[in-house]
Formats: sequence, structure tokens, C-alpha cells
Amino acid sequence: MTLDKDKQRELDKFKNATASTLRAMAKVADIEVAFTPVEGSAKSLSLPKAGTMRLPLPDAAMSVPSVGVTRGQADSRALHLRHHDSAIHRRNAPLDLSAQAAFDALEQARLESIGIRTMAGVAKNLSASLEDTCRRMGYANAQARENTNQADALHILARAAMTGETLPPTAEHVASLWREWVQERLGPDGLNTLAAAMDDQKTFAREVKHLLDQLDMDAGDTPPDDDDDTDSDDNEANMPLSGEEDGDGDDDNSDTDAEGSDAQEAGDDSSAKDDAQAAFDDLDTENTQSETEGESPGQTRTNRDQGYQPGPENPYHIYTTAFDEIVRATELADDEELDRLRDMLDRQLAHLQGVVTKLANRLQRKLMARQQRSWLFDQEEGQLDAARLARIVANPTVPLSFKQEKETDFRDTVVTLLIDNSGSMRGRPIAIAAICTDILARTLERCGVKTEILGFTTRAWKGGKSRDAWVQNGRPPHPGRLNDLRHIIYKAADEPWRRTRKNLGLMLKEGLLKENIDGEAIVWAHNRLAKRPEQRKILMVISDGAPVDDSTLSVNPSNILEQDLRSVIFWIENASPVKLTAIGIGHDVTRYYKTAMTIADADELAAALIQRLDQLFDEK
Repeated sequence: MTLDKDKQRELDKFKNATASTLRAMAKVADIEVAFTPVEGSAKSLSLPKAGTMRLPLPDAAMSVPSVGVTRGQADSRALHLRHHDSAIHRRNAPLDLSAQAAFDALEQARLESIGIRTMAGVAKNLSASLEDTCRRMGYANAQARENTNQADALHILARAAMTGETLPPTAEHVASLWREWVQERLGPDGLNTLAAAMDDQKTFAREVKHLLDQLDMDAGDTPPDDDDDTDSDDNEANMPLSGEEDGDGDDDNSDTDAEGSDAQEAGDDSSAKDDAQAAFDDLDTENTQSETEGESPGQTRTNRDQGYQPGPENPYHIYTTAFDEIVRATELADDEELDRLRDMLDRQLAHLQGVVTKLANRLQRKLMARQQRSWLFDQEEGQLDAARLARIVANPTVPLSFKQEKETDFRDTVVTLLIDNSGSMRGRPIAIAAICTDILARTLERCGVKTEILGFTTRAWKGGKSRDAWVQNGRPPHPGRLNDLRHIIYKAADEPWRRTRKNLGLMLKEGLLKENIDGEAIVWAHNRLAKRPEQRKILMVISDGAPVDDSTLSVNPSNILEQDLRSVIFWIENASPVKLTAIGIGHDVTRYYKTAMTIADADELAAALIQRLDQLFDEK
């Protein structure tokens, strides 16, 4: 929808004011600010010191809630740039992924609390952003702690403890589910102790690690002080904002933090993935394997029934598959909701449709060129050659009046697109992945190439019914995978695109995207593909990092999911006719896949998909 001139001027004025306020608050002049219909993919604790900052675009009516969310996200990112030292954070961050998620969440709470304490406008904006994030996560309808993210809850409770703010309704609901659990372990004043260390990131990190130990998380050792640390700007970076410096910090104080609470979920998913990937190569596999030996006799151990069986060198196992599910998109939402979500997807990415369609048409021309029919003429048998009819009429005994179709190099092909539906893909990455795969499926269908679109996530945060069963059985050690898988079929290979078009909108459904267990998802997608009759089979994985499942990683060797992912990939690449490739969004997946590429941002996904498929079709 095209805005009238007055609305456009109002929007432009708002964007300029928001960008200027962000730069002023952050005290970084070379930040380029871009506004997009959905939130950006970068997480708060990994923001660049310079470059392009993506903020959500308010709705066309410039409604108060949407404006507040944009300003809240801008404020959060400005506070991060001004008060966060990445070197200090990395040195103190725990290696355990559950503890790391909580550590990231509490650091984000510290940054936001500094702004809330000093500027009323910032407090209002961050409150709007927090409410929006909790609502989009589906927390409003959560009935138990297990339906919410622990890191998100700690972020909310810590922020309230440090600032004394009144939480917005959905955030208060989350806090009420966790408050008693936290107080049982920390005491009524546990999180309140963070306020005294709020202005010193080093001291705050030590205090957080102490609290994580009390919450039975593996916070690791606290590094000793080092006077030579490269923290030369700590004093300035951690000084609280003064009302004098930022007198304009009222409602117009610009945006951000879908990242605030986003970063906690990313703690489970995105931010944690960076360190999980870096740490994997240093782990002793033999020691890890030995930890799974000698387990209690009553422990449930289940091998996969998907065709792939892990070898003796792979300790991966599953506590129970009783609560796993393979569902079609139509089972997770009714037709009316799917239509609404699809319409939302189309509206959010309308500006991208043209670019992706051009790229898809380019791929279609290349594929169709490879499928052009060619003929061998003057054959003694075959189809009658119409161009030789005159010769036959003149002399019916003339030989070599037939033609035969020449075989082309283009083999019968099927493509499976497997999309990571984890929480860290939420927002712009999952929306772009949905629209790109949708247009790609339509393009390949025109070329006679069947396409299947699949997704993978879990049914719950923190383990769901699998973890409940494990607890009831006495918490046997090293239980293996400890969450309820949810594998989603958006489009089966034999289904026409027109019948499944609306299914991809499901990826925008609140609360759908949770944790990701990549190894088992790839096995599932591979085995569906391997049964197909086509000659060429291509499996393309679209993900944004390493596998992360809080419940599994908290009670097993810390590399169990990554080791299994590597084992599965090695098996497919070396023992299967299926061609495996991957595209990583913002994370290096070439460390796992032999054939892969990494893109910096979801905006590059369309071109990457076309490029990878074009290269795969070129291969003989």
C-alpha cells in the first residue's frame, strides 16, 4: 500500500529522529540505520560497533504501540553500544549453553536497566518492546514454566529487581510463573543484589555467575582480573547516562529491543551457537563417549527408527520418542489462521518478491535450457519425421525417414528444503526463508522438478513431556536427547504448489519456533528423500547455527548434539546418493557441511538459494 505524501513525510521525520537519537545515545556516529517491515536478525549481544542497524518499521497508521516498539528497540541497541564491552562478556561467559543463555539475558537486563533508571522515555519505550516480544513469543497463554524460556524469565525478573519498574501484562505473567522457583533458590533478595553492580560490567558478571551457581547451572570459573585487558574505554562505556547529556531521552528515544528479549531466546539459540561452534573442536570425544558408559540399568535408550543407526563411536541416544510428532502445517492451524498468516507474510515481504522472482526466473531459464529436446534425424526407426513426408510420398521405400529423441543430461530431480524453525530464526530470517522457499518451489515446479518443504523445531521449551517423564523416573544420568521433537511438513514433494501455498505462513505463528535438534531432523528429511524414485536427490538445509536444546545439553555431555550432527552429515556425504548442501544465515556452517555457504544476513538468502541450486544442477 502506497502512503500519501503527508503520511510519508511523517514517517520519514520519525525515521530520521529515531536514527539520530540512537546515534546520540550510543555516541557512535557511523551507524547506518535501516528500517524493515520486521525486526532485524542481529541479536543484541552481537551488535556491530559500526555498520547497518536494522529496526522494525512502524505500521502504516503510525499507531502508538508500533511506534513504541521501534523506539524501544532503538533504545536497547543504543544502550548496548554505549555500555557493553564484548571482550569482558566473552571472557566471563560460561561454556555451558544453558548458563550462557542466562548470562546473556542478565547482561541484557543490566544494559536496559541503566537506561530505565535514568530516562523515563527510555523506560516507556523498553516496556513497549518487552511486551511486544513476550506477546509474539506466545507467552500470554503459557500455563506453566515449561512453556516459557528460562533465560527470558530471568531477564524480566532481573530487570524488574534492578529498576523497580511495573512490568507490562504479558511480561508480568511470565514473571509470575518463575518468581517462586527463583526465590526458592536465591531467596527473596537474590536478584536484587545485581543492582549494586549494575554500572560495572566486570563486577556484574561475577555476581551473575555466583547467582547461576545457586540456580544449579554450570557457570564455570571466573577469570582473574587482568590490568592489561583491552578495556580502555570501560569507564566511559559503563558510565550511566545523565539526564543532562540525554535530555531528549523521552518517548522519542529511538528504538530497539526485540533484541532485548530476543537475545535471551537467542541465548538458547543464536548467541549460544557462536560459542558452541567455537568450543566443539576442543572437546575430547573419547572422554565424552566414556561418560555415557555405565549408565543406570533402568535408563531408557532408544535408537532412531528413521533408517540411520549411529555407530558404536557415536554416543548419541534418545530418552524417549513417545512424544515426538511429525505433523502437516494444516494440523497446527486452521484454514482461517493459515490464510491470515500467509497474508501477513506477503505484506511484510512485498518489497522482496520482485527480487526473488527475478532470480527464480533466471534459474528457470537455465533449467529449461538444460531440458531442451534435441533429435537424431535420418534414423531407420523411431518417430516419423514430418520434414521427410515429401520423400516418402515420392518413394515409400526410401529408408532413413525417422527421427529419435536424443537423451539430455538433465536427470529427473527432487529437491527438499529443510528449514530451521528454531527461536533464533524468528522475525526477518524466518519470513525471508519462507517466501524464498515458496517462490523457489513454484519455479522448480514449472521446470518439472518436484520440491518438498520441511521444518524442524521442538514442541516445548525446556524439554516438555520427555523431561517430565525423565524426572518422574528418578532423573537417570546422561539420558540423551531430552525434548519432544516437532517435524513439520509444509509441502510434500507430490503436492502442487497451489494447494500448499498458504502453509508457509505458519512459520510466523506465535510460539511455534522453539529449539533445534539438527541431526535427527536431517535424518528424517534424508530418509523421506531417499525413498523417492527420482534419479537426482538434493537436500538443502537452511539454518542459522549449531543445534541447541537447553534440556538435552543441561544433563548430557556438552557436545552431544553437535557430535551427532557431524556424524549424520558424514554418513550422508559418504554413504548416501542424496546430495547434501547447506546455507548458514549469520553463522559459519562450512565447519559442518562439505558443500555449504554462509551468508551474513537473511536478505542474501534468495541469491544464495539460486546460486547453490544452479551449481548443484551443473554437477553431473
